Amino acid sequence: MRKRIAISLSALFLIFMSGAGVSSLYISKTVSELHRLIDLHKVEEGRQELIIQIQSVQYTLITLDTPLGRELDDVIRDVQVLEQSANGCVGCHHRPDVAQELGNILEEIKSYEESLSHYITAQAPVGRLNDLKLRTAAIGEQLLRSANRMSVIARRTLEAMSLTAMNRVQFARHLLTATLILALGLAIGVSVLLTRSITIPVRKLVEATRLIASGGVGSQVSLSDRTEFGELAFNLNQMSTALKDSYDHLTREVAERRRTETALRKSEHFLNTVFDSIRDPFCIFDRESKPIKSNAAYQQLCGPPVHAGALSACLPPSDPSSLGYDLSVVEATFRSGDSCAGERQIRAPTGEILNLEVYTYPIFDESQEVAYVIEYSRDVTGRLEAERALRESEQRYALAAQGANDGLWDWDLIRNEVYYSPRWKSMLNHVEGEIGRSPEEWVSRIHPDDRNRFDLAKSSHLKGLSEHFEAEYRLLSADGSYRWMVCRGMAIRNAEGRPVRMAGSQTDITDRKVAEDQLLHDAFHDALTRLPNRALFVDRLTHAIQRAKRIRNYAFAVLFLDLDRFKIINDSLGHVNGDLFLVAVGRRLAECLRPGDSIARFGGDEFALLLEDIQDVSDAAQIAGRMQANLNRPIQIAGNEVVTSASIGIVSSGMTYSSPDELIRDADIAMYHAKSCGKARYEIFDSAMHTSVMRKMQLETDLRPALENSELVLNYQPILHMATGKVMAFEALLRWNHPLRGVIYPSELIPIAEESGLIGSIGNWVLHEACTQTSQWRKMFKDSPIAISVNVSSRQFCPDLVSTVRRVLEETGLPGKALRLEITESTLMDNSQIAVRILTELRELKVQVYLDDFGTGYSSLSYLHLLPIDALKIDRSFVKASPGTAQGSEIVNTIISLAENLKMGIIVEGVETEAELARFRNLRCDYVQGFVFFKPLTRQAAESLLRQESLQTTAAGPVLGQEAT
Repeated sequence: MRKRIAISLSALFLIFMSGAGVSSLYISKTVSELHRLIDLHKVEEGRQELIIQIQSVQYTLITLDTPLGRELDDVIRDVQVLEQSANGCVGCHHRPDVAQELGNILEEIKSYEESLSHYITAQAPVGRLNDLKLRTAAIGEQLLRSANRMSVIARRTLEAMSLTAMNRVQFARHLLTATLILALGLAIGVSVLLTRSITIPVRKLVEATRLIASGGVGSQVSLSDRTEFGELAFNLNQMSTALKDSYDHLTREVAERRRTETALRKSEHFLNTVFDSIRDPFCIFDRESKPIKSNAAYQQLCGPPVHAGALSACLPPSDPSSLGYDLSVVEATFRSGDSCAGERQIRAPTGEILNLEVYTYPIFDESQEVAYVIEYSRDVTGRLEAERALRESEQRYALAAQGANDGLWDWDLIRNEVYYSPRWKSMLNHVEGEIGRSPEEWVSRIHPDDRNRFDLAKSSHLKGLSEHFEAEYRLLSADGSYRWMVCRGMAIRNAEGRPVRMAGSQTDITDRKVAEDQLLHDAFHDALTRLPNRALFVDRLTHAIQRAKRIRNYAFAVLFLDLDRFKIINDSLGHVNGDLFLVAVGRRLAECLRPGDSIARFGGDEFALLLEDIQDVSDAAQIAGRMQANLNRPIQIAGNEVVTSASIGIVSSGMTYSSPDELIRDADIAMYHAKSCGKARYEIFDSAMHTSVMRKMQLETDLRPALENSELVLNYQPILHMATGKVMAFEALLRWNHPLRGVIYPSELIPIAEESGLIGSIGNWVLHEACTQTSQWRKMFKDSPIAISVNVSSRQFCPDLVSTVRRVLEETGLPGKALRLEITESTLMDNSQIAVRILTELRELKVQVYLDDFGTGYSSLSYLHLLPIDALKIDRSFVKASPGTAQGSEIVNTIISLAENLKMGIIVEGVETEAELARFRNLRCDYVQGFVFFKPLTRQAAESLLRQESLQTTAAGPVLGQEAT
């Protein structure tokens, strides 16, 4: 309590002192502001004097008619005073902007003084003096305006600071008043709190003592604090609780004693009732082997237990040598303290021989010594006879079962237990003790697909719908395999016609089933992958088509899949490992299917899939994507990790189809469309694809005579030097002037030529034609080191390319330095083993090699420094990308830096706008081509351009690589 009082008074004192301190601090700051305000008023007076001085000088200047006379001294004196006043203002403390303004005024005063000096010292005509006077007066007017502006600013500042100072004084007075009020309120609160802290605990303690004194044992004082009153209340509560616990303990002891006496009487009555309810003889012996208590069954055989050996006298043994057996068992239990058991045979008073099982159990006293022995006897005569008959029956049954080759079973429907013969168990490679008697041992081993058939046959026979039970099913063997069984049996019924037992045999027909399944499997499955073949797939597809016609909302899809680059895998690993690879691919594809879907191998590396019951074609696309991801994981073949991809065509049942061949045809078309779009992807069939295929077939037919009919021509797109804008080379671009469709461009022409096998002859013609034309231009314009770029198809990039180029150069007379072969990145990587050798031989011919479409395919950085490449061509996709994106600037910068490090040239192709051109001018690119300069030109237009330009080698700058001469 003393601590609480001290804390309250201390808090009161601290609050009062804090308020007074804050008020004093605030008043001190306010006084400082007032002193500063007084100083600023003095400064303002100086400013006013400055303005007066400026006006005085102006007045003297204006009224002065000549630079001579007494007024001259007044002017000089006024200017000096003016400068002193300005310096006095500058010396005061101001904000930076005000100080700057004062500095400007001082500069104007100096200008004013200089102007006055010129006027005073001038020796000139009157007109000249008047001009100097007017100019000096103008400077004075400007100075006066600046001083007035500063005066206005200073006056506003003084007003604001005065208002702030008055507010601070008012706030300090309010703060001091609030502190006094708060301290007074806190003092009153502390007084009330201390009064309540003393009177309330005292009243509660007095009430509690009165309640305990009147008999309210266990009463508690609801007072919890850390003062002396709290300690007193705690001790009082402890005392009250102890008194209540003692009273409750005494009450429980009295009640427990009463319950014990009542339970003892009930227990004795219960024990007597239990004794009398036991049907078998039951007796308790004491330590002297005297029977002290027995049940009614014991007394019926032996009479009341009145003397020792009563059981021996009452139940005479059939064999006199067993006399005294009972007492010896009882005595053995007394000696050992353990239960004993045995069998004996006696003769009943009727002369009947009875077989008894005798058991003894010890009862211990508090010292853990045997005080009593319980003897219990059971008549087992009937059971022994039944067991003997059962053994004889089982011997006969076992002999019959061993003679049969089938497994026998006997199902007790009442107890729900099944007897399985050893042969039944051995059929499943189980020994005798591994299978119990539960029906689940049988039913749980049935294959899930055969369970319904088994249950239906069993239920039908038990209901009386069939004369015999017969079913074929598969059972799970101990080795994890399933064995085909045929089971036959018959039920035994009671008088009411209800089946109570069913027995029969089981025969293993696995070999027969395997032979049948193998024949059927071979007819409809692929011998290598064990997947369904085309015949089975067509059959399932036929059912799907028919189902789609019957069910309105039923939909399905067909996927046709062809592996990409399988020929390379087959050639590199061998045909045996190639077959293993196809098997692994088949498993990978099957993993992606849903239950109910079908997969088939059509031959080679082609697979077909039937996806049934889909929502729409997006489900098929999702599964196709899952297949692509699964195929991208490496497959281990002969110690090698092989990664593949697939081109997939998808066709859905949404289109009207009447035969499986139409579906497979369209899926195949979609698959080839996926291959033509870059492989490793899927395409969904539409009618435009079929039209496209027919158009390609027609174009392929028309392409064969195109060379002979002179329908193929070359256009030439200029390649310009970035710095000078001069044409340094041309890129030869193929065009097909189709007689019906007009101009066909390489994007459509080249794939058809590659698929038809005409790319070789067309490529050779393009190379020969471009070199011939370039050789003619170089002869016509001898001062022009013009060069030609020719694109090389992946089908042309082979060892024969070097000999072809050598022959063309010899026939056309074109120097090798004037020929550039543009080869795509993917072409080099697909032929990486021979690429270095081919490029090296081309380098020996002094032919330059450009890497076309660099960065659009898979990375070849690990090989790039090994390949003799002269320049990289930045693809149009990077040119049109936004400069703010990573694809736009960062990748281009990386390509340029890479080329510089490898000492390669850079050509930017596809530049179409001035913005794109300006962007690449700043990126250190060597050469550029695109529509911003020229579209592809005809031979005549290109020749006219060369004539107009009259290229000069020295003015054009270096050509990519080593320039032709």
